[in-house]
Amino acid sequence: MKKILLATAVFAVFSFQFSVLQAQNDPVVIEVGGQQIRRSEFMREFNTNVGQQLEKRPGITAADKRAAMEEYVDLYALFRAKLLDAHARGFDTAAALRNELMRYRKELAAPYLIDSAVLRQMLAEAYDRNHYSLHAAHILVPISASAAPEDSTKAYNKAMELYNRITVDGEDFFAVAADYARQLDPEAKVRPNEGDLGYFTVFDMVYPFENAAYSLKVGEVSQPVRTRFGYHLVKLLDRVEGLYGKVTMAHIWLHSTDSATRRSDIYRIYNELERGINFASLARQSDDRTTSGSGGVLNDATLSQLPPEYIHELVMLKEGEFSKPFFTQYGWHIIKLIKRDTLPQPENLEGFYKQRMTRDQRGEESRKTFAANSRKKYGFVDRTMTPVKQAVKGRKKKATPVKMMASLDELLRVIPDSVRYSKWKIDESLFTDTTALVTSPAGNYTSLDVARYIYTHQKKARFENMQKLLRERYDEFLDSISIAYADSQLEKENPEFAQVVDEYRRGLMIFNYNDAMIWHKAINDTVGFVNFYARESRTKRLDNPSDSIYFFHPRARVTVIDVADKAALAPEKAQKLIEKAMKKEMGSSEMKQLLQKKINQKKFPAGDMVKVGVDQVEQTRQHLLDDDQWQRGVYVKDQGNGYRVLAVEQILPRSLKGINEARGYYLNAWQNEVEQKLTDELLKKYNVKIHRDVVRSLTF
Repeated sequence: MKKILLATAVFAVFSFQFSVLQAQNDPVVIEVGGQQIRRSEFMREFNTNVGQQLEKRPGITAADKRAAMEEYVDLYALFRAKLLDAHARGFDTAAALRNELMRYRKELAAPYLIDSAVLRQMLAEAYDRNHYSLHAAHILVPISASAAPEDSTKAYNKAMELYNRITVDGEDFFAVAADYARQLDPEAKVRPNEGDLGYFTVFDMVYPFENAAYSLKVGEVSQPVRTRFGYHLVKLLDRVEGLYGKVTMAHIWLHSTDSATRRSDIYRIYNELERGINFASLARQSDDRTTSGSGGVLNDATLSQLPPEYIHELVMLKEGEFSKPFFTQYGWHIIKLIKRDTLPQPENLEGFYKQRMTRDQRGEESRKTFAANSRKKYGFVDRTMTPVKQAVKGRKKKATPVKMMASLDELLRVIPDSVRYSKWKIDESLFTDTTALVTSPAGNYTSLDVARYIYTHQKKARFENMQKLLRERYDEFLDSISIAYADSQLEKENPEFAQVVDEYRRGLMIFNYNDAMIWHKAINDTVGFVNFYARESRTKRLDNPSDSIYFFHPRARVTVIDVADKAALAPEKAQKLIEKAMKKEMGSSEMKQLLQKKINQKKFPAGDMVKVGVDQVEQTRQHLLDDDQWQRGVYVKDQGNGYRVLAVEQILPRSLKGINEARGYYLNAWQNEVEQKLTDELLKKYNVKIHRDVVRSLTF
């Protein structure tokens, strides 16, 4: 008993000493609702959200850093109070939040669920290819990825026929492409360069096509390459090095379909460039009206957006240089390179590559390898491939068939041939075998589990043999559950991943909380808003510059009369008529009738000659009246054949805007008031304490 008491006392002393040591080395910065946020946690959040960005700012001072720290500590304390309140109100269980979080987490998890060794190999291949841009053309014999074997064979034979016409018979690639396009659709408008894909680089094409293109020498044509679109014949037309990403360039284009036409014009412009005339000023002569007024500049153009000839010229240019004139099917061109992207280091592209690979066919191999490794790591057992241990008595006279612990026999027996055409309707009552096909940490899986997967992932089959088909679907199921289990362990095994997901979850929660408790609450509380307007509008003053947004500038009520033709009614006469009408306080329709009566009805159809409208314009936000027309009177503006009569009937002085006219301004202020009230409630409700002495000791 004494030993137990002694051990308890020692432990208590140790715990006390540890608490003291922790308080010294990692003091509490903020207390919220009983939670203690220590220096290590606070500084991690601060550096992630503020500190790292501040350090990059040139000329940042110690005072700037201190002000940022003081501001952030208040915001972070309120953030943590809102989080507690959001949990208390059940915002973390909202279906919309959970669905959005699942979508984001799935996207974030994808790079973790591929094999690292295969991934490194794929990354190296992609980076190597990214040094080059290819110009290729293709002929596609279309066939569905799920086509029957006989249809696939027929499409392949057609592709080989076209291949032989080009490589054996010596026919021109583009002529064969055009001929085949007409076979597919006799009404099609076939281009002279039918099948030309322009320039592209890694990830721009499906992976098998990319592989074929990058394996060719310039001028070579590939044998048929199968993708999900069909069989392709690929001809490599050009390979250039040094172009990556986007380019900003300027161009001068003179439209012509004849190389001789306008040749002298483009060379005259080129000679002027050679003499030092500014490119932007000469670009005004370009036939590209979308860029001629802005120096001919094309910002952030991708390779696929540019004609191949542009790429060929850009490769030879340094930034600031311009090309010699060159001709394309569109006419004559001169281009100037302003800025080009450069290929980043491999480590800076890794995140981008990983995301692309998760959506690219090349990711399949790494995913399958990852699934197989996960089964080993987590102890999955595929009992359909695990032999039954058999005791052997005496000497074997002959080999006996190896028996597995489980089989796919029930799937073969129950699932009908219609599954090959994606038309199977599952009847779960037919699956009665409870033998486990797979054992795993997540549980056991039976024939019924596999059948459910096959049913929900039905697709047209490549195999006629049902045994091969079901084995392929079973292997897909096996990979699926292996990756799903590995996915479920990500947060445990990857603290960085868990932190990013948690940050996103908290961000979603706070957004939904603010939306419900501040923004929409303010909008929906119409009585509160009306009372707020009544109170706040009384505080606005014309002589206060900051209140100017709450007041109208002088406004004019104007009757606008358009007369289509001066010959129908002289402008001077119309002006005198409207002046008389204003004295009699006539309305706009009466003014229109007055003018129509004076028009020669035989020569001019009066109904089409005069159009009248009434407008109310604010002085600083209109183009109707000139500065000297802001007084009561009648003014005439020439409009070519016709003219416009402006009858300024009334000038309204500056006045306070109503609740509808200034709604946006007052609503923003009302939301701020609602937020401040909520802030005060939260700081009190969760007993928020900020240890300012600790904050003053923090540095970064």
